[in-house]
Amino acid sequence: MSKTIKQALKDEITYPLNDGFMENKLLARGLNADGEITPEIIKSNEFKGATADCLFALITAPNISEAGKSISLGDRGEILKVANRLYASIGEDEKTIDVPTVQFGFGRR
Repeated sequence: MSKTIKQALKDEITYPLNDGFMENKLLARGLNADGEITPEIIKSNEFKGATADCLFALITAPNISEAGKSISLGDRGEILKVANRLYASIGEDEKTIDVPTVQFGFGRR
């Protein structure tokens, strides 16, 4: 059974992302989305980088809820850890996200 590189990336991510976005990330990493996945490609820095890029896109999206799947704030932290492990494994800098904070103002009257 053969599978495309794009399908393998979809299977790694498990959350729905736009096909065009995924194709762009694969292309940016030098991979042909319609090419056949091999053990060498799936273990490559390029594929790991594209996977990390897609995971990072998930956590920076404003709100994801599609096909019965949603990402909570806690999930975003775990997904960021996975993405950063992938980035670190290929020698790239880890990424951070701004976490919103709540401030209470107790002003004077």
